[in-house]
Amino acid sequence: IFIGQMGDENFTDCQVYWKVYPDPSQSIYAIVPFLCVYLFLFFLGLFGNVTLIYVTCSHKALLSVQNIFILNLAASDCMMCILSLPITPITNVYKNWYFGNLLCHLIPCIQGISIFVCTFSLGAIALDRYILVVRPHTTPLSQRGAFLTTVLLWILSFVVTLPYAFNMQMIEYTEEHICGYFCTEKWESAKSRRAYTMIVMLAQFVVPFAVMAFCYANIFSVLSKRAQTKIRKMVERTSALESSCAFPSHGLEQYENELNEFLDKQEKEKQRVVLQNRRTTSILVTMVVWFGITWLPHNVISLIIEYDDSQQFFRLYGRDDYDISYLLNLFTHSIAMSNNVVNPVLYAWLNPTFRQLVMKTYFGDRRKSDRIINQTSVYKTKILHDTKHLNGRVKNGDSCREALKQRELNSCSENLSYRVNGQTRTPTPDVQLNEVSSPEISKLAADPDELIEFSVNDTLV
Repeated sequence: IFIGQMGDENFTDCQVYWKVYPDPSQSIYAIVPFLCVYLFLFFLGLFGNVTLIYVTCSHKALLSVQNIFILNLAASDCMMCILSLPITPITNVYKNWYFGNLLCHLIPCIQGISIFVCTFSLGAIALDRYILVVRPHTTPLSQRGAFLTTVLLWILSFVVTLPYAFNMQMIEYTEEHICGYFCTEKWESAKSRRAYTMIVMLAQFVVPFAVMAFCYANIFSVLSKRAQTKIRKMVERTSALESSCAFPSHGLEQYENELNEFLDKQEKEKQRVVLQNRRTTSILVTMVVWFGITWLPHNVISLIIEYDDSQQFFRLYGRDDYDISYLLNLFTHSIAMSNNVVNPVLYAWLNPTFRQLVMKTYFGDRRKSDRIINQTSVYKTKILHDTKHLNGRVKNGDSCREALKQRELNSCSENLSYRVNGQTRTPTPDVQLNEVSSPEISKLAADPDELIEFSVNDTLV
């Protein structure tokens, strides 16, 4: 590698930098664990994100606004898996650049763009969910608007990364008997380099984290209130139903059984809402906390290295061979890159519809996977069907029948809403299941409370 690069006739006498100045990152006890970690992140991250892209693009009905942002996130994660995961550990351990002058500018540029697109996409997903849940009456973003937004995110990422790529240079080691080149930033002044470092930290971490924290905190607050309101209404309606029902003496036991069955379902529904709210809370907290704990250490280490003019902060006992900066950089970088594996899980795999589509796509009939998309489950329709047995069968128990009927019509006509071509629609009380299972539907939610299930947890619907 170095024969063609070294013009010195005595190139056989030179040594590479890492042999002259060893550090803990070159220890076998560091290389083997990090090799396993990076291989795990590379293959699992690439598999998860490629699967997400393939399954989503294979079903046009899945190309909703939110899923376009998720596809954008998956594409940037794939780029990081291909370019950041293999190259960064090599340059950290061996302190040499083996890929030529052109790639010294190109690879860091693509790495930077992919990281910015990833974090910007996470912010866009949070904003889209915030508008959908917290401000449901706001005009929703169209599919075309989502595509334009993703293009804008890529352009913005390129603009922010451009100074970094422009100031990258491949520099030859000047010390005697040291072979090789290293690719590093070469700025006109330390002041401009540090100013850019702060801009990068704000754009890549601080702003996206603040946006995610704000959006998901508000979403959590709204959904919690809606869940509590829903439970309270269910309790009130159940109490009113029990007190208003007057059954005839003939067939009393049969009607009591039917009523008890209905009330049992209401209790199960209440428990489902509570569990669903807990699940939503866990997912929302995980999204914000995971982003923070994975990217914060890497940003802090980079900031310390940037402002450590003496280069002594990470040198234990002041010795060069105890410089742990490269080891810490590897550690924090691998933690940050774990997002490539976790993102498909948080934003896709937790959705049962997506899991079914993956299984059917790889192991089952493609036609079955298409039916999974079209057969959207609206559990409230079941309640409407169950109470039909009470209609027209009670002569002296009209108050009970009317109470049941009114409760069900309200739950369907007032609460059921769905979006077709970007517009929110509310069906009539006699809505049928096939009317809300059309392939045109990009997002469906049974009353605002059900945004818990369809808009936050189940992103690919």
